[in-house]
Amino acid sequence: MSTSIPASSSTSTPPYRISQRPPKRTFPIFRLGLLLIIVAIASLFEPHCFRFAVAQSLRIEAWRCGIHTQVQAVEGSFFEPVTLRNSVWIYESDSGPIMRLEIKQARADLSWRNLFSRGSAPWFRELAVDGVIGKIQLPIEAPASAPPPRWKLPRPHGQWLPGPERIEASNVDFMFESDGDYVRLQNAGFTVSEVAPGEIKVAQLIIKQPWLNRTFRDVRATTKLEDSRTELAGVTLDPEVQIQSLSVELQELARGQLNLEMQVAAFGGAIRIETQTIPWERQLVFEATSTFSQIAIGKLATFLGQSDAAGGTIKEGKFTFRGSPQSPMRATASLRLEATNFQWESRQWDSLVLGATLMEGRVQIPELTLHQGHNHLRLNGELTLPAAEQAWWQKEFAFDINAQIDNLTELSALMLPEFKYAAGKGTIDGSVRGKNQQFTGQIIVSGSDVTWHNAPIDELHATLKLNGNELQLSNLSIFNDGDFVRGRGVVNILGDKQYWGELRASIDDLGKYAALLQKPIVPEPLAGGAMIDWVGEGSAKGHTGKVLARLRKVRSLGASAALLHPINADLEGSYQPGVVLFSRFALWDDASSFTANVSVGNKALTLQGIRFFQGDTLQLEGDALLPLDVWQAWPNTSLSTMWNDSTVSRVRLHASDFDLHAASQLTGWNFPIAGRVGGELTADGPLGSIQSSGRLALHGARVPLGWTGLLLNDVEGEATFAGQTLAISKFAGRHPAGDFRLTGEVDFTNLRDPALKLSVLSDSTVWDLFRVGPVEVAPVLAGARTITIGDGGGVSVTAALALEITGPGSSARVAGKASVRALALETQPDLTPVLLGRDPAALTQIFKIPAAPWSGWTFAVAGSTAGPLRVGAPAGTLVAEVWLTGTGLDPVLEGTARFEGLAAQVAQTSMRIEEAILDFRADAPRDPALSLKASGVVLGEPFQFHAAGPLSHLLRFIVCAPPLTDAVVRAQLTSVPADANPALTLLVPVALAGGIEVFAWAPIATPPAAPGGASPAEGPQ
Repeated sequence: MSTSIPASSSTSTPPYRISQRPPKRTFPIFRLGLLLIIVAIASLFEPHCFRFAVAQSLRIEAWRCGIHTQVQAVEGSFFEPVTLRNSVWIYESDSGPIMRLEIKQARADLSWRNLFSRGSAPWFRELAVDGVIGKIQLPIEAPASAPPPRWKLPRPHGQWLPGPERIEASNVDFMFESDGDYVRLQNAGFTVSEVAPGEIKVAQLIIKQPWLNRTFRDVRATTKLEDSRTELAGVTLDPEVQIQSLSVELQELARGQLNLEMQVAAFGGAIRIETQTIPWERQLVFEATSTFSQIAIGKLATFLGQSDAAGGTIKEGKFTFRGSPQSPMRATASLRLEATNFQWESRQWDSLVLGATLMEGRVQIPELTLHQGHNHLRLNGELTLPAAEQAWWQKEFAFDINAQIDNLTELSALMLPEFKYAAGKGTIDGSVRGKNQQFTGQIIVSGSDVTWHNAPIDELHATLKLNGNELQLSNLSIFNDGDFVRGRGVVNILGDKQYWGELRASIDDLGKYAALLQKPIVPEPLAGGAMIDWVGEGSAKGHTGKVLARLRKVRSLGASAALLHPINADLEGSYQPGVVLFSRFALWDDASSFTANVSVGNKALTLQGIRFFQGDTLQLEGDALLPLDVWQAWPNTSLSTMWNDSTVSRVRLHASDFDLHAASQLTGWNFPIAGRVGGELTADGPLGSIQSSGRLALHGARVPLGWTGLLLNDVEGEATFAGQTLAISKFAGRHPAGDFRLTGEVDFTNLRDPALKLSVLSDSTVWDLFRVGPVEVAPVLAGARTITIGDGGGVSVTAALALEITGPGSSARVAGKASVRALALETQPDLTPVLLGRDPAALTQIFKIPAAPWSGWTFAVAGSTAGPLRVGAPAGTLVAEVWLTGTGLDPVLEGTARFEGLAAQVAQTSMRIEEAILDFRADAPRDPALSLKASGVVLGEPFQFHAAGPLSHLLRFIVCAPPLTDAVVRAQLTSVPADANPALTLLVPVALAGGIEVFAWAPIATPPAAPGGASPAEGPQ
């Protein structure tokens, strides 16, 4: 049944109603949403709102992509391109790479159709950037892991916006850096597009890598953009390097991930490279493959800047790598190449085949074959990569090697150039294993008809074995024409050093093997025969052994040959910690022999049963225990370091016409010592309290004065030992400048620096004074020759000496008198600089003794003339009263010397020194005061010249009568004859006392003549 309801009752509520739907009100809500959309869209047409919306959208989208961004300003509107000013974009990857871009200006044309599309089409039609500074940093090591924060925003998806259809950039400075090495593009610009070819221009491309450090300029290429992958083509870095194609994924590169393919025509061949990075456990893993063929090594070396002297061809090769360069233990790699006709500087080989792999920290070399001339080398093996603090041999390794050398000379093209002096054949065969620093294996070396320089070897055999920690030389045999060397031994190669060995050698003439022996064993090549037997062992605690050596006519063939004397030796002995004991010690030559039982050690040198024979005559016998700690001081052989104060010395010697020269030759050196010694000597006690007795006489001797080369000749001497005193009753002879007689005592209570009390007399000693150069020093071994004290300054004095020498030998005092007997001048004194106003140079030292101990001696010697002494020609006179003080290294002259009537000269004019007084002062020993009066004649008229004051600052004046004037005299004295060199250089000044002559160099010019024959103008002052 239906019920109708009146219309009028529609507003009333029925009394009974179970449910009722509310009326729909969607129209007001729709109107509100529509209104908001209209307002939002309309706001985009307002520039400020549009820029704000763009800026916020960029920040949100950058955050979604994992990029931190800062934008200083946004320009543009809904109807204009959007421009960003001074923006910074930073992206940090979880695996470590960091990208940072600073862009001065970026302008983008939006594609509104693609913007509101749900597809993946580019949002920008074009992107233009200007002023870009950027860097992509690829850290090799994994970044440090930071503790996770308590709360953070969800990780963005990291998907980046689709790339624009066209990109244009200018003023770009971009760098790819990894572990300090980089590739940098400076002042670059490029365009890339999906619809048309683009171009890239780089003003400077800088590559700094361990294998290459170069800068390439004006680099150009064409570009192409396809699916966000950029391709480059036609890149010419160098005439020998052209990149035919290079493609890289830009978005991945911006994230620090490299996905690169490259085809290169280089060095006459082809190179293909595929490289990509794979994030792995917060660390970059590189995966690379490179193939190469027909690479000219000479062109490659020139490109790398290594060497122009390189050649050969790498026919083909392949290299693969996967892993982190900083974690080779976790990386895998392989290499195989074949090269022919290789040359690098002086090294060459014909062919090389190399194969190697790296896997799980182990390097395997299944193939290494090298051919060079008639020589062949094969090697294979493997080793475990060591840790940073380990050496390769501390890990596990195994190698097999085989070398067949049919021509040693050809090895100079592979190894050291010195092999060009070698000839012969040889083989090397063996294997070596190591694990946990324990080694096994052996290497066998053999050779035949071997020659090194001019050293021949008929046969050579050697076997090296490794057993645990020991290196065993089980066999060493070298033979040549009756000569041989045999040996064997063991040495620990790790830990505490221990060894054992034995060697036997017999060589008829060492000179045949000079090229082999000189550098490693002796400083100069030796000649003579040798037979040696040695057996010994040792460790850090000490060394023990026995040696037997017989040497015949041993001598040097080098620069010191003239200083050496060939000798023979028979030595047989043993050694142990602290002691060397010779049961036989014999030295001899054709005329003399020396034998003794010698021991070295216990802080003493002991010689028992000393016998020296000349022919059949016994000239020296006795025993000696000397307090010389040779064992501890070696190789320093200075007596001051070898003397041992605590050892009690004992000496018993008897000499009968003992020939010093013959005995000295048995040392192997030609010492310039000679003479005969007779007498006996005994001594007992430690150094500080030696008690001695005996008497020695010396006849016809030649004695060196230290190591200066100066010699005493025709020496006769007699001395007596008593207690700690040596009394010299006679010691006379000739020294380089005269004769001497010496008597006195030497107290050797302090044997290191004995006390002297000596009297020295000389009837005539000649000294060269005021020399220009130092004392001539010559080695003692140069032989006997007379050397003067100095090269002199043209002045020599002859004097009789009466001197007393007292005090320690290192700093003795020399006092006494020197009576001047004669003075010789090689030239007349030249007064030119004195008269013309040029101050003379300072005097040189009167003499100098640089050798110890005389350099430290002090002087207090009075020198005088007995009366007026005739000097020069024509003769003048000298009266002097001077004192010599100072040291041998810097002697000082004090006192006065007066000259009268001495001939002199000024330029070409002769003068006469009427009187010249030199006053030598202790405070200015090289600048004595001068009082001078000299006379001369110019233009037929007499004049006088006076000078006074120190040499360095003289006062001068000329006394003359008309028609002479001061200017006329000076001009006439400085004039030079027409036939003389106008640039004549003369020796100037000098003078003066005690035989002094000082030289300075000064050019003397000719003054111009005055007009009309008048006197010339005044000369230079």
